[in-house]
Amino acid sequence: MRRIVTVAVLLLAGCSSEPQSHSHGVVPAASSGAAALGQHFTSLPDVSAWVQRSTDECDDVKTASKEELADYLGPLRYSWYEPFVAEWATCSVKPHAKLGLVLFKPDQQRALQEFWQRGMSTGQLTDNPDWAFGNGFAITAGQVGTERLGLHYLWCRPVDVPNAHTVPADVDGCTYVTWHHH
Repeated sequence: MRRIVTVAVLLLAGCSSEPQSHSHGVVPAASSGAAALGQHFTSLPDVSAWVQRSTDECDDVKTASKEELADYLGPLRYSWYEPFVAEWATCSVKPHAKLGLVLFKPDQQRALQEFWQRGMSTGQLTDNPDWAFGNGFAITAGQVGTERLGLHYLWCRPVDVPNAHTVPADVDGCTYVTWHHH
């Protein structure tokens, strides 16, 4: 009897008319832009708790200063990202002893996209950001973010990855993209 009930529950769950979730159980609020990347986080404790739940790691969170962010990123990368960052922290998620968790200032994720699109079109920037983006936040190690957390890279040039999952960004000429390595 228990086996029949379990099978029935699984079948009902698979036949649900609810929208399918991504980014570890979060249903996106929109079909494009940052809102399409899942739950919107507005605090570092929420970001770190989500990363911890998703990875079973990141339990050593340390809030960090802007000076520590500059040391972590280096002066050039710091100049690119800092205007958009509200606060950041670090924790360890294998293989990284120090993974950056970044919370964007309100409405600044779109401004970062505009900055990056402009920089790519003028040649001031020559590559896409290396962070993995969620809705209102980012993780500094793109591969951990995309492969383990279901986040997306921001690309402000054509996507040339076969079978990539793409989401139009908030800014024309930019796309959120991810793919699964096998």
